Amino acid sequence: MTNSRFVLIVAASLALLWGCDADAPTPPKLPQDPVYHQPTAPESLLANLQLSHKHRNIQEYMKLLAPEFTFELQPNDALLFGSPFLTHDQDSSGTRALLTTNQVSAIRLTLIHGGRDVSLDTTAPVDTLRIRILTTDLEIDQADGITWVVSDQQDLFFRQGKGGEDPTHWFIYQWHDLPTLHAPELPAATTTWGQMKLLYRQ
Repeated sequence: MTNSRFVLIVAASLALLWGCDADAPTPPKLPQDPVYHQPTAPESLLANLQLSHKHRNIQEYMKLLAPEFTFELQPNDALLFGSPFLTHDQDSSGTRALLTTNQVSAIRLTLIHGGRDVSLDTTAPVDTLRIRILTTDLEIDQADGITWVVSDQQDLFFRQGKGGEDPTHWFIYQWHDLPTLHAPELPAATTTWGQMKLLYRQ
């Protein structure tokens, strides 16, 4: 075979392959895991709080909490539970149950928050502040067709790392579930965030 004929055959083969690749359908993109924010600001923790609930990731949720974390229940919930607050372990257990139970088919969460209230404590080495969740939109779909709706405001209290913790990282050290004066007119069962942390526990 002459060199010129060999070159022509190779060129024709490459052109055929190129044409096949160009005409081939683009494969669908694989779903990607959500990108969580670095915990270097309270606002980043609020973003991760929403992601951890939407994607039902208890490990990412637990990264948000300081060791001394407490969840302050609404007065009526405190009467039912027999304590005004949940400890770190009680909160983690209740939230784990909520995020992992097969009784729940989907969770949707959107939080709209206000600015930082830095009047709590600004002394070194730990800065603490509060951010109020002005609008809570939490919807929990059960497999039986019931949708729970939480719309009460929340107060979240944050601090930076201390002791052996990373001082650039922020943590939620306290969470107040605030009672509302009126129930929203929604075609669903309204409840509190505290009750959702207690509902699916074994």
